[in-house]
Amino acid sequence: MKLTEKLSFIQDNHFGEWLNVRQQVENELSDKQPMWCVCRRLATGLHESGCRKFKNKVNSETVKRLKHLIPVESRLLN
Repeated sequence: MKLTEKLSFIQDNHFGEWLNVRQQVENELSDKQPMWCVCRRLATGLHESGCRKFKNKVNSETVKRLKHLIPVESRLLN
């Protein structure tokens, strides 16, 4: 499964958990980069809310933490 497929599956079937973990990951990543964003621009709250690279990093880390919710058969199709 591709990242977008995994993300869609988790959002469709475990929305509450996805929402909680995504917020937690977003806060952790934001705290790790007090000055510069992952895209090498100034890391302000306004910038992070619209930064594509930051959102992609948050999504991939969220899926990584919630991969136990994806059925084993789907994970084997990588």
